[in-house]
Amino acid sequence: MDPFTMTAVLSALNTVGQGAMSGAAGELGRRTSEGLAGLVRRLWHRGEDGSPDDSTGPLAAPADDAERRRLAALLIEEARREPGFADDLAAWLRAARWLEPAALTSVARPRLLPPGTAVFTDRDQVLADITALLDSGGDDGDDGDGDGDGSAASGSVGPRIVALVGPGGIGKSATAIHCARALEERFPDGQLHTDLKGDSARTAVAPSTALVRFLTGLGVTPDRMPADEQGQADLYRDCTAGRRMVVVLDNAHSAAQLMPLLTAAPGSLVIVTSRHRLPELVRDYGARVIRLDPLTAADSVRLLTRIVGAERVAPHRPHAEAVAARCGGLPLALCETGARVAVREHLNWEALEREFARRDDRLPGEPTDMNDPADDDPAHRATDLSYRDLAAPAARLYRLLGLCPWPGIPVGAAAAAAGIGEAEARRLLEALAEVHLLEEVGEERYRFHDVVRRHAERRAHEEDGRRGTADAVRRMALWYLRFAAAADAQVIPGRWHLGPAYAQSGSGGGHAFESARTALAALRREHENLAEAVRAAEEYGFDELVWQLCEATWSLHLRLGLHEQWVATHRRGVRAAARCAEEFGDRRAEGRMRAQLAFAYLGRGQLADAAVELAAAAAADERAGHRRGQATAVESLGLVRLRQWRYEEAEEDFRQAKGILRGIAPGEDGERDVPRALALLEHHIGRALRGQGRHADAVRQLRYALSQFHDLRERDPYNEARVRMSLGETLLAAGEPAAARTPLDEALAVLDSEGAVLQQADAAELRAACAKALADAADEARQLRAARGLYEASGDGAAVARVDARLSELT
Repeated sequence: MDPFTMTAVLSALNTVGQGAMSGAAGELGRRTSEGLAGLVRRLWHRGEDGSPDDSTGPLAAPADDAERRRLAALLIEEARREPGFADDLAAWLRAARWLEPAALTSVARPRLLPPGTAVFTDRDQVLADITALLDSGGDDGDDGDGDGDGSAASGSVGPRIVALVGPGGIGKSATAIHCARALEERFPDGQLHTDLKGDSARTAVAPSTALVRFLTGLGVTPDRMPADEQGQADLYRDCTAGRRMVVVLDNAHSAAQLMPLLTAAPGSLVIVTSRHRLPELVRDYGARVIRLDPLTAADSVRLLTRIVGAERVAPHRPHAEAVAARCGGLPLALCETGARVAVREHLNWEALEREFARRDDRLPGEPTDMNDPADDDPAHRATDLSYRDLAAPAARLYRLLGLCPWPGIPVGAAAAAAGIGEAEARRLLEALAEVHLLEEVGEERYRFHDVVRRHAERRAHEEDGRRGTADAVRRMALWYLRFAAAADAQVIPGRWHLGPAYAQSGSGGGHAFESARTALAALRREHENLAEAVRAAEEYGFDELVWQLCEATWSLHLRLGLHEQWVATHRRGVRAAARCAEEFGDRRAEGRMRAQLAFAYLGRGQLADAAVELAAAAAADERAGHRRGQATAVESLGLVRLRQWRYEEAEEDFRQAKGILRGIAPGEDGERDVPRALALLEHHIGRALRGQGRHADAVRQLRYALSQFHDLRERDPYNEARVRMSLGETLLAAGEPAAARTPLDEALAVLDSEGAVLQQADAAELRAACAKALADAADEARQLRAARGLYEASGDGAAVARVDARLSELT
């Protein structure tokens, strides 16, 4: 069978091109792309007599489908003409297969469902309906309420989809989680869950954010994460194909938000919750709509009894029943009310009934305390009564935390919002959780139900005014800025940065991290809060904080991707920095933000957008007289050229950046970072030379780069190890595998101490390639087993499978 079909070669070109342009395929994708560039160079520069032919113009990666198809035809033609080329193309095709979505499918079985509530009540019929749907094959796509005719479900080969709809506080989320847990034995391949925060368009989570969460749970590592939403959706469907899973999409805002998150696996169940009817789900996917009604009077009393205990309900049942009726059958209102009784030993049901009556029995036309129609909602009334019970400090913290839809509030951030100590904040948060005004979602992490948060926000604007609310948002944004700056400085020590927050990070700034690994983990944990801090700072007009927060998330985005968030935050950063420059702010900030936004575009494979931002960054820095920033923009443009195989242009960019850096005078901004920046540029130049096939020049250049890193006053062991990896890779490409072993062994030792697990695994695979070239099967197996252990420890199931395949060949 001919391995060089147009379909096979074109598919590989598409796969490698997408991965290399976005960087989503990591080092394997880069190396596979550079391997293709080497094949193309041999093809491009071959004359009729086999000698180099420079008339074809400079080498460049194919930019569109037509260019890829033309290149595929040329590769196939050359492989059929030249046996040696055919062998090399076949080896490249085998490597490229490991970049296909199917090769990235992990064996991980995610368990992302949050814990359920111990007092869950009723909804047995919902579980029965879902069970019947699963047992029947799901031919009925409508519940008879006019939401659709169910035609899409007939003969459906997709998953079963159930939509639980109803007003806020009706118990949709708790019901979805309860049903998913009750059915987990039917879905042995795992459970996925995400809160889509769809109570409003402002708070709704982007599908890409949810996809990254799901793919991470499925075992896809950051270096393999597609940067664009379409690529993420494709990989998600590939990872879930043929699996029996339950997926809970909680609090959806719209069908458009849901579409990329629907698995195509026919053996799976998707449970959607929403306040909206989502008729598109019925029309297009045959979803079964189940409308949740308020709890019955008996179930309402039963829920209150489970919360406060039968001994406090039975003697006063008529009054408890009256209170339950005032809660309108809404579980949220019942839980808040029950929590009040549970924590107040002397609060009796009769007094509570009178409180509700005073609020409900206003004269017609009498305004509410807050003049808001939501005051007539049972959940709002119960929340407001719980709020009125709070002591003043707890009430103030409640209001200020509700100003923004923070995904999860840590104690330190809560303390900052109110301007109090952490011990006091911890006590107040626990008090708010006791009365069900906050939910504790992790160790010392809290969040609002969105219905409750809107009440808190309205109360804050009513009672604290513009000055009080703005001051609280500023304090909280500052807390996140100091946190992120301290973590960023730990993850990438010694990097050049802007903003006064880094002066505090040197002394801890109130935040301390044991290592770069723990600092990066902390940034990952808070990444959604950091994005919200950027948004809130912009909303309240704190432009200086907007761009500084973006600056402080550099290592977060550089190491973990999160490209949708990266683009969104840094677009705000560009706008804020430009406004600051007009108002006598830091004129260097605009260029910095544009350069970082370009890296986000680069990560998404949007090379043209990246180049535009880098040109704008260089111009902004030139206007500001900021040579350090201008050098960064030019350097970054060179990195774009590397991905495009425009190696000669990349070399020119790196050398231009060196010239700009050398023009920085003593005492000028960025002077302290110049030696390290120059060392990085020497490394980049070595990579550009290797890309041109000038291996001897590249080896000399990389050895020079090593000497520059070695002479730094503040050593940078991670980047020094990366240079050693590049040197080993270049020696291997030059046909010197024995010589390549030494720098790779040295890199392995340093990366181990740095905790750079994925880079260490990649170096071990390069070391195995050296052993293979030397026909040392025992050493190759030893290095591959080391790489396998590292990939397994990092949860990269795809890499484990790839290494296992090679080990199997050896044995």
